[in-house]
Amino acid sequence: MINKDPYTKETDSRFTLRIPTELLNTIREEAKKNKRSAGKQIEFILEEWLNEHSSKE
Repeated sequence: MINKDPYTKETDSRFTLRIPTELLNTIREEAKKNKRSAGKQIEFILEEWLNEHSSKE
């Protein structure tokens, strides 16, 4: 598939997420503490959760 978005790498996918404003504001606060964008903070949270909850084989 041809990527027409100049800001999205070929290895990444765009995804629209609707979440409560209060939750997003909390994520933004954490992101600022960690010197990340809100999007990267969400990615970090998801990766951490998946690493902790994936089945250990």
